[in-house]
Amino acid sequence: MDTRDIRCFIRCYEEQSIHKAARQLFITPQGLSKIIKHLEDEFQVPLFYRTHAGLEATESGRYFYYRCNELIAQLDEIQINMKRLGDRKNQLKIGYSCGALHVLPFRIIEDFRNQYENVSITWEEGVNAEIKEKVKRGEIDVGFVVGRVAEKNIIEEELFRTKLYAVIYEGHPLFDRESISIRDLEGEKLITLNEKYQCHFSLIQRCNDFGFMPEIVINTMESQLIYKFCEEKMGVGIDVNIHDCSKHSKNLRCIVIEDSIPWKLYMVCKSDRHKEPLIQAIMDHSHDIGINI
Repeated sequence: MDTRDIRCFIRCYEEQSIHKAARQLFITPQGLSKIIKHLEDEFQVPLFYRTHAGLEATESGRYFYYRCNELIAQLDEIQINMKRLGDRKNQLKIGYSCGALHVLPFRIIEDFRNQYENVSITWEEGVNAEIKEKVKRGEIDVGFVVGRVAEKNIIEEELFRTKLYAVIYEGHPLFDRESISIRDLEGEKLITLNEKYQCHFSLIQRCNDFGFMPEIVINTMESQLIYKFCEEKMGVGIDVNIHDCSKHSKNLRCIVIEDSIPWKLYMVCKSDRHKEPLIQAIMDHSHDIGINI
């Protein structure tokens, strides 16, 4: 079995017709039928029922199709990354965990592009855990992630840290406090960012340290909605101290949670690539533009 056979099967499954699939694949219907027959012989199960209306997938065919989609996506990703690895002296891929761009000026990339015009620079933003995994697999050259990766083959440099804070609406008993404790959140209805963000897990972990589960009534993907819902007095917001609270509403206060788990931003890369000129250059450049702990 090779990837061409798999792609031919997928096209037959989706078109439900040998003739339509063959036209799209630029082969003859007879040649495509032989490929499908070869797959069926290899698996020793029928993949399609042949009917007057066309092809109807068997149970085995449906199972194979769903697994094939996953496999082809993985193979395509491998092919892209293999090509990139073969020419990585002139390529650099950067990954940002959700929230990192609020701290890191985007001019890091733009300034770097101006200095290295012959280098192809791409970037992506993603879920914190996914960015870390892609750095470990070598699919991303340098990652800006929240929290440590803590593995031997990963170099980590802490760039920035801050605490969580509570977004409190006017009239709430905590509104006039200068600071609060995690303990003050027990029994409060909380509004947080969702599981894509490290601060979500940090809040739950710290509340558990104090012996209670937080009552999270709203999970959102957008930090702006935290302030909107707080202004509507739907609960106490939890956010990272990287946004300007005053621009959202004069009726809200952002109060530091003194004993919260610090939100830490790290720059990470694989240790065996740390000394590569491009990797070293982007890491040095990130420090030079003035990101301070």
